[in-house]
Amino acid sequence: MITHEYQQRSSSDVSGATLPRVLGPLEALCVIVGSVIGSGIFIVPARVAREVPSIALIGVLWVAGGLFSLAGALTIAELGAMIPRAGGPYVYLRAAYGRLPAFLFGWTEFLVIRAGSMATLAAAFALYWAQVIPAPAGVRAEVWEMLAASGAIAILATVNVLGTKHGGGVQVVGTALKLGALAFMIVAPFAMGRADVARLSPLWPARFDATLFRGMTAAMVGVLWAYDGWINSASLAEEIRDPERNLPRALFLGTLVLIAFYLGVTLVYHLVLTMPEVAAAATEKGSPKIVAAEFFKRLFGASGVTAIALIVMCSTFISLNGNCLSGPRAYFAMARDGLFPKALARVHARFHTPANAVVAQSAWAVALIVGGTLWVLARVPAAADLSTTAPRPKMLYDVLYAYVIFGGTVFYTLSIAAVFVLRRTMPDAPRPYRCWGYPVTPALYVVAALGLLASMLSDSTSRVESLAGLGIIGVGMLVYPFFANTRQHA
Repeated sequence: MITHEYQQRSSSDVSGATLPRVLGPLEALCVIVGSVIGSGIFIVPARVAREVPSIALIGVLWVAGGLFSLAGALTIAELGAMIPRAGGPYVYLRAAYGRLPAFLFGWTEFLVIRAGSMATLAAAFALYWAQVIPAPAGVRAEVWEMLAASGAIAILATVNVLGTKHGGGVQVVGTALKLGALAFMIVAPFAMGRADVARLSPLWPARFDATLFRGMTAAMVGVLWAYDGWINSASLAEEIRDPERNLPRALFLGTLVLIAFYLGVTLVYHLVLTMPEVAAAATEKGSPKIVAAEFFKRLFGASGVTAIALIVMCSTFISLNGNCLSGPRAYFAMARDGLFPKALARVHARFHTPANAVVAQSAWAVALIVGGTLWVLARVPAAADLSTTAPRPKMLYDVLYAYVIFGGTVFYTLSIAAVFVLRRTMPDAPRPYRCWGYPVTPALYVVAALGLLASMLSDSTSRVESLAGLGIIGVGMLVYPFFANTRQHA
């Protein structure tokens, strides 16, 4: 029986490698909050307003995305407290379904979800970097942004190789700074007398039809990208002290903090800028308008644009660090089980970190950035006229985040559903925390996630990226026998 075999395996598994418990409850909380608050809240609200020009529905979408993530967090908290080991969803999928689904998660986590998240965050970091330090003469903006994004990843990979404590410390300090910046954004319009409730219009859309529904679906993809990362601390369970207690608390409190700050920041955008102004903000090439930059410019003038650029650069940098800290644990766990290259299960003799896994993930994220940039350059000639009202080609950030959300949603949904399986197959296993609202809470997550996946596949604006993520999962099924046979003969 799969679950019995899983229970009998020692924590050292195949390689004998273990990771020290060096992270406390504060670090666990900051991994969630600091990883999630990256670029999304500074960029996505413009996309939401373009697709759903109604302040009431915009609020509904942000609350729905938060509750969706909270349902997932409450469920994962049970699994994480029950099996507090490195790898997060990988170990839950393996316990519930066996090696193949678990391998496919790790395979997709490496190629799509985690490295793709890092690449997307780095692309956003580079977008604002280029506003503060423009590309030198003769260097295309896309190339300049590619270099900045790759450099940010390289720096953080080095930090996390040198010590998990270092990565956790960066996460705590950075999270405190970014929450302080968001709190300032929420308070400033009221303190300056610049918040006007008359701008909160239209309250409701003129009509409810299929076009609005498609727009809400497209907007929800962006909202879920802004919330993506709530699951990150589960991958660090093996390194969190007292994980049976600290992990559920971090997941629950972290998600509530995110909902509160996201709603607050979205509200003040619309109190300072009109709906058309928010909707007009964009990240596409040829548009200098980004919603957070427009917000700061309205409040503080030209100097505000530089200020928000620095804030977003800091925010995405810390979010990148959270992904660099948590993601490699899945590949480490897979390699420890003999389902990924053995080198990824090695713990650095001096720094006690999964250094090879950190480097491998970061290298692939850089490859995604380079590949995405080449894709953009192929579609956007240097002299292209993007001042017209014609549909603009997607930029690097847009290409990557739809790619990430589809692959992530597939396996997060399977991970959430694992709670049903393990309640049946491992009824007597210790459960220091039980999912609140079970079975309704995980069931709502699964139903909503399946609807989102179907919508993404049917929507022409996200179909290519979604199919690319699905294709990588399919390739993983072809690759799996190689690792399985290698393990058997090890």
